[in-house]
Amino acid sequence: MPPTERTLYQFPVSHYCEKARWLLDAKGLPYQLQNLMPGPHRRLTKRMAQASGSVPVLVDGTVALGDSTEIALHLERTYPTPPLLPPPGPERDRVLELEDYFDGVGIHVRRWAYGYILDGGDVGRFFFGAYAAPQRWLGRLLAPVLKSVIRRQYRVTPTKVEESRVKVLAAMDRIESETQKDPSRYLVGSSLTLADITAAALLGPLLAIEGTPYAFRPELPMPKAIVQMAEELRKRPAGQWALRRYQEDRHRVAAQRHAA
Repeated sequence: MPPTERTLYQFPVSHYCEKARWLLDAKGLPYQLQNLMPGPHRRLTKRMAQASGSVPVLVDGTVALGDSTEIALHLERTYPTPPLLPPPGPERDRVLELEDYFDGVGIHVRRWAYGYILDGGDVGRFFFGAYAAPQRWLGRLLAPVLKSVIRRQYRVTPTKVEESRVKVLAAMDRIESETQKDPSRYLVGSSLTLADITAAALLGPLLAIEGTPYAFRPELPMPKAIVQMAEELRKRPAGQWALRRYQEDRHRVAAQRHAA
């Protein structure tokens, strides 16, 4: 299938979109990226995928899917090699349970980060830095409205932000329990699965991993709390695990594929 027939509609900084990008890359599938503007995107994504209006949305030929888990399952059915799910049985059930758990954690990662970015960060640059110049200009102009919408939509209040911090730390504990604090181990079995991609991608923004949209950049100072959180999480076995998944299963594989 030519790459023009497979398009991922996304926000560049969305960690759910990063999960979808990783899934496509792990399958070795060519695709195009289409960056949508927050707000107006809802009409387009609802029309394409008949979903809630969120991103990512993958259009794969005549199929359109509007949820990162649905995208994962579609890719596994349609492009089974390399597999990201074990054969039916206990290991497959465990991968799906962990995927569901870490998918939910992604909501708390987002809320906790927004709790500080909305008050102490450059919202326009953070959200629209990867867009074309006209979109960057428009995004910065609309930043005050966007902040208000995000705060309301994601219930960004001090109480909820603190609840999300607790959930994030519990997720780090879960990784360390599943891997026995060994960063070289996968969550299930001896190879990369959907569970690993989900956990690493959705926790990735808090680790500011190089080569991702969340890496710290000199031109975009981040709130002190976010920098401190990244430093603390990187020291943990779970943080080292996520960094290793990116180094060995995301960046290295992508570089090898590009060289080939």
